[in-house]
Amino acid sequence: LAGYETTSSELFISTSIIWADSLFAVTLTWALIELSKHSNVQTRLREELLVFGPDPTYDQLKANLPYLDAVVHEILRLHPPITELTRVASADDVIPLSEPVCTASGKMTESISVAKGTFISIPIAAINRSTSIWGPDAKQFKPDRWLTEDGINGKAKEVQGHRHLLTFVDGPRTCLGKDFAIIEIKTVLSVLVKNFVFELRDGPETRVEMVRAILTRPRIVGEGGIGVPLRIRRHG
Repeated sequence: LAGYETTSSELFISTSIIWADSLFAVTLTWALIELSKHSNVQTRLREELLVFGPDPTYDQLKANLPYLDAVVHEILRLHPPITELTRVASADDVIPLSEPVCTASGKMTESISVAKGTFISIPIAAINRSTSIWGPDAKQFKPDRWLTEDGINGKAKEVQGHRHLLTFVDGPRTCLGKDFAIIEIKTVLSVLVKNFVFELRDGPETRVEMVRAILTRPRIVGEGGIGVPLRIRRHG
């Protein structure tokens, strides 16, 4: 900053805030798109929010609005803002596999040897949407899966991470701001859905695709650039 000395910690905090805002904006964008495509979900969510009444507190956002919680976590599952991460092995290791796989040489193996310094890609989106983990409806927007005991099957429950998702990664480098991020999304989404109705410009059957970049941006299939136009009207 001109005229000021900036410490490394100040720069880190500023960069982190900017980055967090970008992640929040992408997640909110996908949330409004999915609610526009699924008017029944949007209506049910609005009804829960209107019945609840006044603006909820932090604790109420966490515990007293189950359908809002389900919608937000389904968005985080289907549309993680970062689809893939890379890590570097800090030591030699052997990773056991849940099922045997066939190597390039044609041999079956039940583990993979990883040497120190190896780059490891973590396909967050692929795991979050895997039919072998989340079941045959894994690629569908289905908030109800978060509301029942059997909504999340056994394999999904084996995934380490917040609510069995890799959206915030896991372990010592998990996202420290995940609780704040979830509350932020719930807060803004609740205000918007209570007061406005969202629809896709060309109807609920509009085909939307992801634009691959650092963050997953949406666009209408066949159109250039990024972005999905919505029709918005005040509720009531």
